[in-house]
Amino acid sequence: MGRDKRNERHQQQFTKWVYAHRLLPAWKALSYPARDAYFHLQVRCFADTKAARNNNGEVFRSLRDLAADMGCSVKTAGAALADLQAKGWIVATEPWQRGTDGTGKTATFRLTMLPTEKRAATKEPELWQDGHDYPVTVYGAYRPKPRAGRKRNLKIQNPPPHSGTPLCPSRAHLRAVKP
Repeated sequence: MGRDKRNERHQQQFTKWVYAHRLLPAWKALSYPARDAYFHLQVRCFADTKAARNNNGEVFRSLRDLAADMGCSVKTAGAALADLQAKGWIVATEPWQRGTDGTGKTATFRLTMLPTEKRAATKEPELWQDGHDYPVTVYGAYRPKPRAGRKRNLKIQNPPPHSGTPLCPSRAHLRAVKP
């Protein structure tokens, strides 16, 4: 059997899917855009290198490029990166910098479930507990604000007329008529 020449230049990028990661509570707590962003970052971990090593710890993707890859807005991509940091899936190795001359630098990340050249995988998502998020150091402003302490208004949307007719406690008058 001969070699397959269709993907000889390796133009398609694939990433390894570990089923055990999907069963972690930290994965189940992620939003759907955050899950998609994690796969895009994992592909970038191997895509920018020519050798057989990964560039974990130096993975970067600007918010505009990540939003274009995911097909969403820049705010959604920033919220996804903040959610990944809060659950421990990524750690910022260098924050973003705004350049005064118009050339800024994007933030670089380390994926915690993958090893780097110098250290083993730290696996913070396995230690994550519900309600105890990790600190978000980069893109924390994109994270949605919690609504704790706000009481719900339990008013009836369309109140009945004030003619003295009581509310129907059951829907007995709406029974289906048998043909």
